Amino acid sequence: MSAVPEQIVVNTMPFALRPLRPGDVVQAAEVERDAFSTLFPPTAFRRELGKRNASYLVAEQLASSGAPEEPRRRGLFGSLLSGVRSGSSGVGDCGRIAGFIGIWYMVDEAHVVSVGVRTSDRGRGIGELLLIGALERAMSRTAAVMTLEVRESNWVAINLYRKYGFEQRGVRKAYYADNREDALIMTTEPILRPEYREFFVNLEREHATRWGAAERDLG
Repeated sequence: MSAVPEQIVVNTMPFALRPLRPGDVVQAAEVERDAFSTLFPPTAFRRELGKRNASYLVAEQLASSGAPEEPRRRGLFGSLLSGVRSGSSGVGDCGRIAGFIGIWYMVDEAHVVSVGVRTSDRGRGIGELLLIGALERAMSRTAAVMTLEVRESNWVAINLYRKYGFEQRGVRKAYYADNREDALIMTTEPILRPEYREFFVNLEREHATRWGAAERDLG
């Protein structure tokens, strides 16, 4: 009897990643107010949708996520690849939005301008999923590096960014208007290098193993 190749059980993450749509604007603003109650001025999401140098991704809760998901049996790497699709993804039309990430593209740099996750959905791997999608989107647009600002007190976010190879490159003094807190400027190494891509794929695998494979339509 021939041996059957060992299969890895991979659960499905109850959130999918897709581009922001006009119908998501109200919810995206709700997420932003929930995540950043003191932010001013708020993001003009509808205007952002019209910019050629900007892209926004949202984490949408799957309609079936209220019930336990049956695990899908397949190779782990195959699960990751099958989740990244172009065009229609089968993700519901303007369902419940749990989080968003915004990226601006400037010359050869992808700059994360905003990341927000509803407080009720934190601790579920959504922020990391959004960062994974942003990095994949930046790679597809051949950005050389990704950069961002983060509050110096936000150690949860700082540790996540460090996990993905961001390093502190500077400080913007009194950057945040609400409390004059400094912002750390963090930048990756070149993300198109084979060494970074291999590093990134390994982190994708770790995320899928812990939280489940996520359907991703990056537009």
